[in-house]
Amino acid sequence: MIEEIVKSIKSYDGLKRKKYAGIFGRKINVDVGEDSAVIEFGNNFLLFTTDSIWDVVLQQDLQWGGFVSILVNLHDIAAMGGEPISAVNVVSAINNEALEKISKGMRDACNVYGIKIVGGHIHPNAKFNSIDVAIIGKVDKNSVIYSNTAKAEDYLVYAVDLDGKIHEKLKYNFDSTKKDAKILRSQMKAMVEIGKRGIVSAGKDVSNAGLIGTLGMMMEVSRKGCVVDLKSIPKPENVELKHWLKVYPAAGFIVSTPEPEKVIKIFEKHYLTADIIGVVNNSLKVELSLKNEKKIAFDFNKESILGLLR
Repeated sequence: MIEEIVKSIKSYDGLKRKKYAGIFGRKINVDVGEDSAVIEFGNNFLLFTTDSIWDVVLQQDLQWGGFVSILVNLHDIAAMGGEPISAVNVVSAINNEALEKISKGMRDACNVYGIKIVGGHIHPNAKFNSIDVAIIGKVDKNSVIYSNTAKAEDYLVYAVDLDGKIHEKLKYNFDSTKKDAKILRSQMKAMVEIGKRGIVSAGKDVSNAGLIGTLGMMMEVSRKGCVVDLKSIPKPENVELKHWLKVYPAAGFIVSTPEPEKVIKIFEKHYLTADIIGVVNNSLKVELSLKNEKKIAFDFNKESILGLLR
């Protein structure tokens, strides 16, 4: 079974497309790996992030695409221990109906997460639908959570909102956003509190690459490896493990920490289910374990998720 899981993860388009981050980064001379750019600004840091919604999502549900265009950027700010300030966007819509669906999704997300769109650009009567959003945020200098600073012997803690369901048209999207705005905003603030407490070495939000893909990216840029116990991963009862490992959750974070109990308590206070799922080491390999089976998912001595190998 574990061999099937590894094959499923490595063949998933949500993971395979990540290599272009490094390929394009080299072309424009930009380092890749962090969820947001960190810009020194007075006594604080500004966080600046942008995301474009995968056309696979837009082909199935424009309103959800509008919603997650805000959400994925909020994830990137939160993952680094930051709080959002405001958003801008660039939207292309083929007709007024598409524009209405996209705008409704964006409005709904802004309302529940308490973020304002302060500007942007619209391409009407376009040949295709597209959504691009950028968000600027802020974080204390001593509270930034980077993804390239995981340490050997740290514990890996996965936190996720399991109170939701797989999207009806998008089998790798898990929607847990149909709840009170107070809960949704609190979930985004979990990493802010953790950052201020200084109790994690590294962290990321779980992206379209899925849990293991996201964890792999964190290990790659940290130049570390890990062993993950698959049976310890929190998941919905009605979702198969092999499937869940590729899912983008509406609220999910993976952190590397020497103090897992403290981290878990904070995540739980912020309405997230959290547990220890593995341990970091110096092997440069991501190894998955399930019962008596073990399998290496990624070996960064000879492969790269982010396209960092030349």
